[in-house]
Formats: sequence, C-alpha cells, structure tokens
Amino acid sequence: MPQQSDDHLSNVFEELNKLSFRRQQLTDRRNVLALLIQFKRNNGQNEQQYSKETGELQNIDEELKVLSERKIELEKVQEADSHLIDTTKSSSDIFIDNPPSHPAPEVILDVKQLPRHSSQTQCPFCRQYITTEVMTKAGSVTYLTCFISIVFCCVAGCCLIPFCVDSCKDVIHKCPKCRSNIHTCKKF
Repeated sequence: MPQQSDDHLSNVFEELNKLSFRRQQLTDRRNVLALLIQFKRNNGQNEQQYSKETGELQNIDEELKVLSERKIELEKVQEADSHLIDTTKSSSDIFIDNPPSHPAPEVILDVKQLPRHSSQTQCPFCRQYITTEVMTKAGSVTYLTCFISIVFCCVAGCCLIPFCVDSCKDVIHKCPKCRSNIHTCKKF
C-alpha cells in the first residue's frame, strides 16, 4: 500500500509540474497577444483586423480556467495522499547529500566592481539578473604599448603584438538580453 501511495503521489506531483509549465506558457502567450492587440488598436486598426488574436485570447483564458480547476483537484489529491505515506521508515533509509564543494556564484550588484571576466550581475537597463558577455577592445594601454615598442625599434611587426593579446585590451561587459553595454573595465 505505501509503495502505491508513493507512486500515485509522485504521479500527481509530476502532473502538477506539467500543469504549472503549461500555465506559464499560456500566460506568456496571453501577454504577447494582449500587447499585439493593444499595438493594433493604437495604430488605428479596426476590431475585425485583430479578431483572430481576440479569439485566441479567449481560448487561452478558457484553457487557463480548466488548468486552474485541474490544479485545485490535484492539490486536494496530493494533500489527501500525503497523509497516507508510511512514516515508520527508519532513519537509515534517509540520505542527505553533502553540500557542493564549490561556493555559490557571487552576484555583483555594483557594475563598477565587475572583474575582467564574465560575471553575474543585474543589468541596470533591463533589470534582469544575467551573466555578462565579455568582449575585448583595444584601449589606451594597447596603443601605448605599441608606441613604446616602436620607440625601442620593434618596427618589424612586433609592435602589433599588443593588439593580439587580450590582457592588453579593455574588457566590455554586455547584457545578453537587452544587448546594452553595462561596463568597460579599462586596462591601466
């Protein structure tokens, strides 16, 4: 009996996860359709030109209602089944994993403190938590190094080496979502 209850409970839990995912998809689609309808209204189109979107919006609302009712049913079943789980298992049957050996990644909120490598931060433009994309660009140190190597008679092409070495260049952090330049780490 306990094994059947555990299996049934895991099936209910899995179906609840699927329902939650589908509800999120429908909600996202509904938001996009609402923006599209608003855009078409603002551009002076009559209601017949966006009736397809309105119909799809109504279908999404109906499906969301059905999914919400199913979620309530499953939560009641889950609550009822959770009382039937066998609690007489010994403590030797319970396994707890050790925490990971590496520390959690640090989220840097002050963009002026970003290091020269890709880091996690909050984009000041789109306000999303992201891992920055980095690219390098020739900066003042690159040109200065090139000039100094020319002064010391490295004119046979060796003076161009700083343009090939990333450690001589400035690092630009970009947001992968809104594509904005977040911060430039200058090489001094």
